[in-house]
Amino acid sequence: QRAAVSAIDGIEQTTVQLMAKLDQILPDRLRRRVEALRANVDVMQWAPSIETVPASSLTTLSQACRDHEEVRFDYRRRDGDESARLVQPHQLVSSGRRWYLVAWDVRRDDWRSFRLDRMVEPRLAGARFAPRDVPGDGAAAFVAEGIRAMTSEHRAAVAVEAPPEALEDLRAWFDAVAIELDGGWTRLDLHAETPDWLASMITIVASRFEIQILDAPPEAQRLLDAATTRLRARGREG
Repeated sequence: QRAAVSAIDGIEQTTVQLMAKLDQILPDRLRRRVEALRANVDVMQWAPSIETVPASSLTTLSQACRDHEEVRFDYRRRDGDESARLVQPHQLVSSGRRWYLVAWDVRRDDWRSFRLDRMVEPRLAGARFAPRDVPGDGAAAFVAEGIRAMTSEHRAAVAVEAPPEALEDLRAWFDAVAIELDGGWTRLDLHAETPDWLASMITIVASRFEIQILDAPPEAQRLLDAATTRLRARGREG
């Protein structure tokens, strides 16, 4: 039911309370759709959602997860390559920033995670399948590991004037590593898909604590400097 933390195109204001009320008034067919969504979503709360997905995609995929029915869709990969996919969907995962589907790729004979905003018109294929065990510690962990592998090229480290326990919310939000340093400081190791999101992470930390940048890629550093300049300008105007 915590899927409401991520944006769904057309129902951005959905809340857990509203879904509970809907359970009482929806006809059986629609109630089953709502229950399928709640029962087939894992949540990783990392950051505010930056992508929206069609509600119809979530409905189709959650039903397919519940009923163990294969799904077809066209998919655009990170490098721009497009291909037709046939998958056996097992679980939806909300990272907070994006939605993912963990599925067995029938033609590639392996597990994959797919971003829903890169799917085109997922549709039921009509064939049922026997569910498999998702590798590792479950669907959310599988997606998290894939994201870590993709974001290894955009990393930064900052020293924060605060103990590790004061950074726990940020550490969990960013999936960062916190290492205690001497003198009441903590090293925060950050990683991101893009330099601009990496710079945004550092800006968010700097808005709450005194920091020193230990290591950051040049592009992220330039974006951070530009963001800092804008914030200072707004402060003078205020």
